[in-house]
Amino acid sequence: MTVVAKAMAVVMALCLLVTCAIAGGAPAAASNDPSTVASSTIPGDLLALFQQASAASTCGVPWSLLAAVAHTESDFDPTAVSSAGAEGLFQFEPSTFAAYDRPTPTGGIVPPSPFDPVDATYAAARYLCSLGIMANPTSALVAYNCGNPGPACQAVSAGYAEQVLATAASYTASGNTAASTSATSAGVPTVVQAAAVAYAESQIGTPYVWGGASPQTGFDCSGLVVWAYGLAGVVVPRVANDQWQTEPHVAMDELVPGDLVFFGTGNYADHVGIYVGDAAMVDAPYTGADVRIDTIPMTAGAVWGSQVVLGAADPVSTPVVS
Repeated sequence: MTVVAKAMAVVMALCLLVTCAIAGGAPAAASNDPSTVASSTIPGDLLALFQQASAASTCGVPWSLLAAVAHTESDFDPTAVSSAGAEGLFQFEPSTFAAYDRPTPTGGIVPPSPFDPVDATYAAARYLCSLGIMANPTSALVAYNCGNPGPACQAVSAGYAEQVLATAASYTASGNTAASTSATSAGVPTVVQAAAVAYAESQIGTPYVWGGASPQTGFDCSGLVVWAYGLAGVVVPRVANDQWQTEPHVAMDELVPGDLVFFGTGNYADHVGIYVGDAAMVDAPYTGADVRIDTIPMTAGAVWGSQVVLGAADPVSTPVVS
């Protein structure tokens, strides 16, 4: 399994198995509550609707996944129409909506419409269940976005699937709660950390640009961290050394995916990457290179190129965006 696949597996495990605690399998119902990111970015009426449709779905599609698809497709706009003619909150093609618009849910309209949020949400839940969302979420989301078996469409839609899964993870993130702390201490990333890893890895191949902090401009090392964690709902300082000096440090032998690893000289950090597991990180290395996976030493003070490993930090304790 590749590092990318492992990161996405972590996201889905934390996203879909939210009714179990990290240790012992004990119930942890609160972990399925909306995160600060979700409650501050999803309109309240739609959040309730996604939860209702999830509970009514035949396959148990998570509400967070319905919300993530709606956000990615239309930015929660029920009136949206694409240039290709896709319609509504979930950007249905008319023929696809017609195949999944019945039975009309409570609160829907007759005849059903892709522009009606209730009709569209329940139809999306049915469609995702039919695509096998719980068995293979990535393949189901690729099919949802693409609908075309051609390799070009499949390749483009793979990035779409990663984006949706990472967004879904951020919607059920536990932030600074006790559940989040226990997950990290057990060696398992929180959903915030897993989302940040997935966001960062979605940019593999994007060029390094000094001062860059977005897919449009390119990334420098700290810009990639700021962007990935920002999408996951966490604010971190813009510069690598500020991140190193202000974020809570963690021991190198206790790293979990999502922790930040710093490199430099003395106690000054001039490079940072996001740990992804298996002694590797995703980072924007230097001018002329692209965002990529790099292997790293797992000991503070170890030589790495012209620098040394300073240590690591956990940015999840940074206040969540509200």
